[in-house]
Amino acid sequence: MSVRMGKFELFFPLRQVSVIAEHAMAATEHSWPDFDSDKPDPIPPALVWAKDQGTYLLSNGVPRMLADPDKPGGSSQVVYAAGYEQYFDFSYTAVGGDDFTEYISLTEDHDGTTLIDMIRHHAPLGGILIVSVFPDGFYGIEFSSNASPLDG
Repeated sequence: MSVRMGKFELFFPLRQVSVIAEHAMAATEHSWPDFDSDKPDPIPPALVWAKDQGTYLLSNGVPRMLADPDKPGGSSQVVYAAGYEQYFDFSYTAVGGDDFTEYISLTEDHDGTTLIDMIRHHAPLGGILIVSVFPDGFYGIEFSSNASPLDG
């Protein structure tokens, strides 16, 4: 029997997140999972939240934003959650044990504001994007504008 704890928080430095978010916003095409039967049309710019060996965010902009532009077949530019750059067993957390990708629209309206608006507001202040994952499989996004010790 697996035991899952309560809310699990992941912290992403917004100065780094803003770079990948702006890539998605500037792209003229965007990726979306083929298996999604409720694919939006048109596909919006989004952050892709992924979990495999670690957990991270990347842009859904096409062409991909590469970690090393001199290596076209190389890895995409990603922003890891602080402390989760390497393998971590998420099995006993609200995040769960299975690998996943979640597409988070940057332009969807949430009570008069969008995720990209919030990123643009908080990133210059050294803010942090906080993804709170709850045991029921839902997640929420919050922001902190306090100076971030996560920025490198």
